[in-house]
Amino acid sequence: MIDDMGKSKIFYGWWIVLASVAAHALSGGFYFYGFSAFFLPLAQEFGWSRTTISGAFSLSRLEGGLLGPLGGFLIDKFGPRKMMALGIIMMSAGFIWFSQIDSLITFYLSFIFFIAVGSTLAIHQAALVPIVNWFIKKRGMAVGIGISGIGLGGLLVPILAWLIIQYGWRPAAAI
Repeated sequence: MIDDMGKSKIFYGWWIVLASVAAHALSGGFYFYGFSAFFLPLAQEFGWSRTTISGAFSLSRLEGGLLGPLGGFLIDKFGPRKMMALGIIMMSAGFIWFSQIDSLITFYLSFIFFIAVGSTLAIHQAALVPIVNWFIKKRGMAVGIGISGIGLGGLLVPILAWLIIQYGWRPAAAI
């Protein structure tokens, strides 16, 4: 598209796609892939088995599957912007609570009911709805690019691991 002065204008929907990539990258880097960076410090501090720790991640994936329809309903009812705000607040609170855990039950509660639910509400669905609303042509491409942020988030894991090594897992989770 070209404006009156001969300059190229970028379709606004592509800025929405870029925001979705960023949101998915943060969720992928600090939650989906980033969980692996917390694995060893949790096992060392609490003496939990790998099965016990990975159970939280497994249950969080079950949560994502079960809450999908509810998340879709809530996004339709309240809009993606409000659901993203709620989900980001939940994820943030979950990471702060996670940084303070002292038992297996608080680990599971913070990880599943705050971090995972927040991610489901804020990122996985809510960040894609605006893309679908903005695009008719190139919709598949736009959604594909938006979701690619999850994989790109893997690039954040070394940063998270560095924070854990430098400051400890609790401060890294709070950051």
